[in-house]
Amino acid sequence: MAVTEPLSNEALRDFLNTVRAGEVRTGRVVRVDDREALVELDGFSGPGQALGRIPSGDLTRKAVGHPSEAVSIGQRLTFEVTAVDGEQQYVWASASACEDPALRAFLLGLRRGATHRGRVQSVHGFGVFVNLDGEPDHEGTTGFIRGPELSWRRVDHPADAVTVGQQVIGEIIGVDTRRGQVQLSLKALQEDPLVPFADRAGTVMAGQVTKLVPFGAFVRIADGVEGLVHTTEFVEEPVEDPGRIVSEGDEITVRIVEVDLVRRRVTLSARNLP
Repeated sequence: MAVTEPLSNEALRDFLNTVRAGEVRTGRVVRVDDREALVELDGFSGPGQALGRIPSGDLTRKAVGHPSEAVSIGQRLTFEVTAVDGEQQYVWASASACEDPALRAFLLGLRRGATHRGRVQSVHGFGVFVNLDGEPDHEGTTGFIRGPELSWRRVDHPADAVTVGQQVIGEIIGVDTRRGQVQLSLKALQEDPLVPFADRAGTVMAGQVTKLVPFGAFVRIADGVEGLVHTTEFVEEPVEDPGRIVSEGDEITVRIVEVDLVRRRVTLSARNLP
């Protein structure tokens, strides 16, 4: 059967109205090119074809050079519907989401906001891979923690926060069936160190200069809490180079001017101190 463009007909529209994102469908591959595979969805009996588009990145989680290495014309596929384009009358789908039934069942059993244990499998500059408790045997690692989700405090490298083999407990912040991945946050289960400072505007305290920037200096006033002293807040007259006043590592006295919990910003001043 030749591949036709989706027909704008009532039967096709009615059929597409029954298709929902997240559900599993089946179909037959009718075309493969450099970008995607087209599948004819099962269950449509009207004129023309109900077509699904599977982008190359959604055909398989295995490394392939061309989509034709993952699927072939005539092959039957099981896939997850990712979106329905009613205007173009196409279904977008992911075969990789259904590639491993055991892994898919495991992922669908997880819920955002729940906690889950695992063991650190590898640590990289961009984040941490975690073998989750209960995950089925499969190629790859299911859990992933982005660098910013490791801790409230500043972490220069994920290796400063966790080590390979370490047992961790994180909050599930995302489940991606297409990539076969669970996003975790260790930070979500830690107390936000900024909260105790929310009502401490006007407090004078000691801090350590951690970084100089053209517009000022960042000062750590507690573990996980840093604020900015702008160049206009060191002395009465603005300074062009904060390095003329302080150096990284210096202990200085500052006053808390403002704490913005939403934007996570702490404004400090070193002027007019008692």
